[in-house]
Amino acid sequence: MMQPIEKFSFQYNVEEYKLLEYVYPVAQEYAPDFDYNENTGESFMAVSQVPDIFKGRYNARKLRHKFTVEEYTQDEDLQGYLKTLDLDSEKFWYLLLFCYDYSWGICMEGIEVNKSPVEHIRGFIDAIYNNYTGSGMLGAIFNEPISITLKVGRKNIVIDNNNAIACIAKFCDDGLENNDLTNLPNGYFVDITRKSSDSFSVLAYYFSKMIISAFNHQGQVKEKRKKGANLSDKEKMVIAHLLYLTGIISNESVRVSYEYLKTILMRYKDMEIRRLNSFYF
Repeated sequence: MMQPIEKFSFQYNVEEYKLLEYVYPVAQEYAPDFDYNENTGESFMAVSQVPDIFKGRYNARKLRHKFTVEEYTQDEDLQGYLKTLDLDSEKFWYLLLFCYDYSWGICMEGIEVNKSPVEHIRGFIDAIYNNYTGSGMLGAIFNEPISITLKVGRKNIVIDNNNAIACIAKFCDDGLENNDLTNLPNGYFVDITRKSSDSFSVLAYYFSKMIISAFNHQGQVKEKRKKGANLSDKEKMVIAHLLYLTGIISNESVRVSYEYLKTILMRYKDMEIRRLNSFYF
């Protein structure tokens, strides 16, 4: 029976480093750190600090999982798939702990992030354009009555002239199109008390994508894929088993078919999760 490490040290240790070999590239992909050059002022990607946060959470027994190492090692089918893919079962255990904990921290207990100024402006423009039907003899025509209200203290400035509103939308649209707003302060505001969560199907998607990322960083796994394939059947079955083992999906049928995995990967492929990770903040 595999015996998990009791506690990680924060000094470099060859054996401990090897145990987290599958974690490091995924952490770097999902949560890189950034630093900047004092001479040029340019930012650059630095080594992620997330593995150290994971170690701290592991040592303090704060990881979100309820599944056990016994359940993991006794799943003979899962262990067989890992062996076929030339993946180290012990190293994969820590990857599983990390991916589940990280996924939960962003999908189920994520910290809300406000929209950027550019997104606010685009939403304002779209709200006007979506109601615009064209121009007539008297100017701009809208499907429904439209007005803009600006509140300054206790004063309200109301614009209810269709032509003026159409012009404002056009000026804002041109401004976004013709000006470089990349240096505009984004105005993000984070309130750590404002948590939000998604459905378990979104959690399943995010968790699965993290595991796929780990597969993509293992050359021996990628070599076993059919030409042009993004995943092999064995990789899909590993993820299917993990979805059940972790309790993300309670229907045991997921263990014998990867149809559910195919469905969520397609359904949420364009989804953007706008949250910070409350565990790895």
